Amino acid sequence: MPYHQKELIDNSSLNPFMNLPVSQALLATVFENTPSFMGVYNVNTHEFEFINQTGLNMLCVTDLEDFKKVFPHGFRKDKLSIKEHSEIAEHLMNNKVWSEEIIFENRVKDEFWGNLQISLFQDLGIPHYFVRITDISSRKKTEQQVRDEENRFEALFMHAAIGIIMVNREGKIVLSNHFADVLFGYQRGELMGNQLDILIPQNIKEQHQKTYQSYTQKPQDRAMGVGLDLNGRRKDGSLFPVEISLSHFKSGDTPYYISFINDTTFKKKAETDLLNKNSEIKKLNDSLEKEVVNRTNALVETLKSLERSKLELEIALNKEKELGELKSRFVSMASHEFRTPLTAIQSAASLIEKYPKTEEQDKRERHTQRIKAAVGNLTDILEEFLSVGKLEEGKIETKMSAFDLPELMQECIIDLTSITRKGQKINYQHSGDSIVKLDKSLLRKIIINLCSNALKFSTENSTIDVITDFQMDSLVLKVSDKGIGISAEDQKHLFDRFFRGANVTNIQGTGLGLHIVARYAELLNGKVTVESELNVGTTFTVTIKS
Repeated sequence: MPYHQKELIDNSSLNPFMNLPVSQALLATVFENTPSFMGVYNVNTHEFEFINQTGLNMLCVTDLEDFKKVFPHGFRKDKLSIKEHSEIAEHLMNNKVWSEEIIFENRVKDEFWGNLQISLFQDLGIPHYFVRITDISSRKKTEQQVRDEENRFEALFMHAAIGIIMVNREGKIVLSNHFADVLFGYQRGELMGNQLDILIPQNIKEQHQKTYQSYTQKPQDRAMGVGLDLNGRRKDGSLFPVEISLSHFKSGDTPYYISFINDTTFKKKAETDLLNKNSEIKKLNDSLEKEVVNRTNALVETLKSLERSKLELEIALNKEKELGELKSRFVSMASHEFRTPLTAIQSAASLIEKYPKTEEQDKRERHTQRIKAAVGNLTDILEEFLSVGKLEEGKIETKMSAFDLPELMQECIIDLTSITRKGQKINYQHSGDSIVKLDKSLLRKIIINLCSNALKFSTENSTIDVITDFQMDSLVLKVSDKGIGISAEDQKHLFDRFFRGANVTNIQGTGLGLHIVARYAELLNGKVTVESELNVGTTFTVTIKS
């Protein structure tokens, strides 16, 4: 038995039944097996002398000493002032018992509602409080939910800016909101208990009763008055136009029917006024149009012709200018880019001739591989030039099909092994759905281009991270490297044709790859963004809405 509990049990002044044979067991049962916090508080020392295990658990403390360290000033959320302490003490002196419902906090600052009961007793002439706290959080939560529901009902029903009337199967009004009372000229609550017929024009009461009986037999939510002129009857007998929608529900086995009523007096007047105005305006327009049409047709046609000519001329000049620039840059780039692989081919071919012996096959194969790599480089350059040409001419069309994205990515990784440098590897991760519906060829070219760039501008023994995520018809492709990076200034022009960064002039390339990637992404209803820092690395993100 814990020390703090044994000390209390051995104090016979706290328990008038201590002389009974079962007194200690009874006291232990009352204090330790109760689901409530139970403690003894010394009024003179202002400290708890005992707290049962339930109370310790409730406050997330291990024992009484731990409690004193964690809660030196109590565990009420709202601390008591000196005046409030005095009021409670005075009340206990007069009434012996204090009770209230307040919020407490445990060790980890979790709040809970508790029913606090304090009783005053004397032990060897020293005043003590017997403190009991019952957790009532569940009840408080339920009460709050009920209040919230009542407030929502009050806001939605009683204060709605539309008339709402609820009737039972017999057509008796059981509930009406304030808007409906005012709408029909009744005092609040005056409609309760009356038949719905009092709100119906006299000449259609019989017809309405038949319609109502039919509706109660097969109720359904529906709007009324579409194409019809419906009227409501006020208390003074006057009629006014209304629009009515119906709904229904059951409370247990009892059906109820709800009418949502809108006064359309102003709407009807506005419609009539609008029709009259429209008629007048139409007559004026017809007259003016006849006068204006003949005088403006020739001028309009002339202006259209001039505008078309101007636009066509601007388009032609811009295309001509772009074409000339493209041809000039193409010749310059081609002469430069073709020279390097052609020189490598020529050099390797010459060196092969110097190794005619069979045992020199490995040397011949090394130069053969150089020739193959150079030819592949030439092929890639030509492919980029051809792709730009097709894009400019608008000859590339998307062909959508469903395919397995991770499977395509693995194929691309295999194709990239031929350009992977020593120790380089591609780390691929996918999340979301695997099957996407896109142009597989264009997506493949985007992947190959971004990954080959990442490998080209990264050092040996580096890792390229590729991530794909397909969620809710949105595909995100990320290719990250830890290579040389791109300056902030160069990032502004990164997707322009023939643009190359200032720090890659010594690395072979046409400056067309990222331009092609951006254009392919546009064809797939997507976009490309870049995040980069010099000598830290680069991340390209392609976002596509499929």
